[in-house]
Amino acid sequence: MGKKEPVRLLILEESQNRAEELIVQLRTAGRATRAHQIESESDLAGQLGEHTWDLLLAAEDAHGVTAEMAVQKVQTMEKDVPAVLLVNNRDPESITEGLKFEARDVVLADDDERMILIIERELGNLEARRARRRADVALRETDRRNQLLLASSTAAIAYVHEGMHIYTNDAYGDLFNYEDEFIGIPIIDLISEADQDKFKNYLKSHADGDQESEEFSCVDSEGSTILTQLSLSPATYDGEQCTQVIFRPMVAEADLEDRIKEISSQDLLTGLFNRQYFIEHLDTAIDHALEGKQDYVLFYISIDHFSRVRSEAGISNADLVLGDLAALVRGMVDDEHIMARFGDDVIAVLYRENENQKAADLAEEIRQKVEGHLSEVSGKNFQVTVSVGLSLITENTSGSEECISRAHEAAEMVTDGNAVNFYQATQVIVGDEGKALTSEHIKSLVRAALDNNALKLMFQPIISLHGTDEEQFEVLLRVIEEDGHELNPGQFLDAAQDAGLLEKIDRWVILQSIKELSDRRANGSNAKLFINITHRSIADETFLPWLSVALKAAKLPSDAIILQIHENDATSYIKQAARFTKGLSELHCKSSINHFGCSLNPFNLLKHLTPDYVKLDGSFAQALEDDAERQTELTEMIQSLQANGVLTAISGVESPNVLALLWQTGLNYIQGFCLSPPLDEMDYDFAEDF
Repeated sequence: MGKKEPVRLLILEESQNRAEELIVQLRTAGRATRAHQIESESDLAGQLGEHTWDLLLAAEDAHGVTAEMAVQKVQTMEKDVPAVLLVNNRDPESITEGLKFEARDVVLADDDERMILIIERELGNLEARRARRRADVALRETDRRNQLLLASSTAAIAYVHEGMHIYTNDAYGDLFNYEDEFIGIPIIDLISEADQDKFKNYLKSHADGDQESEEFSCVDSEGSTILTQLSLSPATYDGEQCTQVIFRPMVAEADLEDRIKEISSQDLLTGLFNRQYFIEHLDTAIDHALEGKQDYVLFYISIDHFSRVRSEAGISNADLVLGDLAALVRGMVDDEHIMARFGDDVIAVLYRENENQKAADLAEEIRQKVEGHLSEVSGKNFQVTVSVGLSLITENTSGSEECISRAHEAAEMVTDGNAVNFYQATQVIVGDEGKALTSEHIKSLVRAALDNNALKLMFQPIISLHGTDEEQFEVLLRVIEEDGHELNPGQFLDAAQDAGLLEKIDRWVILQSIKELSDRRANGSNAKLFINITHRSIADETFLPWLSVALKAAKLPSDAIILQIHENDATSYIKQAARFTKGLSELHCKSSINHFGCSLNPFNLLKHLTPDYVKLDGSFAQALEDDAERQTELTEMIQSLQANGVLTAISGVESPNVLALLWQTGLNYIQGFCLSPPLDEMDYDFAEDF
């Protein structure tokens, strides 16, 4: 499942506080949750029968249900719900016992880091199993379609096992003039005596991995000679490993067909293979890698600043430069490797060896040769350089799209061009260019931005679903790094917390937001701002007095800003959050809970806090139109919130198709990219219909 999809979580735990802690840890690790705390064995059975669940986190026993009973119930009901056992006893026997009753793993209850790693592993394994089941369904459908295609094909196709026919299509019978089936007839009986030794050698070469086609003289049922071209390939028929056989009669047009095929696989400008041909062979290479037969390396050779060459030389001359470079690189790459023009200014190489150093050495040799080469076109010399991105093709490569994306990303990370770069999955990437930043670098960026007043505010509209033209925006924060890339809070807040900068960031955001809002209101607007604050400010006793002074100095009414707390922070620091929201109310300021609905019992917060708004997590809006259960769940949650006197909103609305469904739930406000992206200014017409 993707990171954006909420994890459906069953929790067997006596303490609700501990259950909430588990959910917060998952949210902190980037996983939204839909959780249920098991109350009894019958409750567990009911939940397993009515809903789909992704994971069971189980203490050794709770509410009269042991972890072993819970796992057995999952198995009895034949549900694929991986179980992770949480134990307090460090005795190895308790771990062994958990594995004996088929919990997926056992983790000490206070080892949170290992628990998250295990959960991520099990969720990944679960998604792999689900993908396998989906693939099995698709494969069966494909097999049915293939059977129809085989039967209707004009090519003479057969499947052979240990030299005997096990399937032939109608065209095969027509070619050899057989009315009856070939089942049980050896394929060698179709080969003329003169070519039978040649045929045996061909079979041996095929077994050794040589799959080139070969010409054979065959005989039909009446003894007439047929000159054919035979090709063999490994196949599976009815679940049995066999060989696919295709006989093609040799006709006068054969040479022309081969030439047409050759031309259709080539790029006419460079003489290299074209993109389509390359991707076909890349897909085959990935299949081989997945089967453990061989690893490969993909070269993504991007010509640096080629648009400048086009501008200076003209399109026709730039094409000649490209053709010259293609010839140069082709002379350096052995024919066993496949080389293609992959894009306007990109050459790709499928390197059919699994020695990374040899691949890197060849890439560096190409880079140096290109750098030292001059292309002479129309009496002018042009010198270019290349950025070479390398990506491994191994059993972990999911497909050609991922492989190409990695190689492209590796090439794009060469910021100044003229270099070779191997894709590194562990790098933290920012910006379209794929620049990598370390945590220490991000800390320095945040410090410098605060010192230089250089953080950036953006404003995303929050729009009423019921016809009012209230002007409301959420304030969003960005940090700008040296090359102009924008970092969102998810990319810099952890580093800022490590550096002890959260309180400073909160106060900077509030002061700048108040300043922007004052200017906006001076022009006749009644805009309000939702401003996010961190848990550090919630617990800071000096914060509310400081806020009161700041609002008075700006001559703004207290209800002009709504301070927004993340549900995780409100749950983890519930006493501080309760005091904070009460203090805000005394200042006549309003409060909001953001990302609401992902804790075990989110409504428990409303017993302690008195927010004016609740903004539901964006995951509730994902795939809403195709999920009746999710629609019902959302409607009931909104009705319960509004019954508590809370105004409701939802973020993450990315598809216009869900707007009508959201309106039917009775929701008050919506926010998301399908309405408006974050804006540099508070410039949005709330009177327009959406």
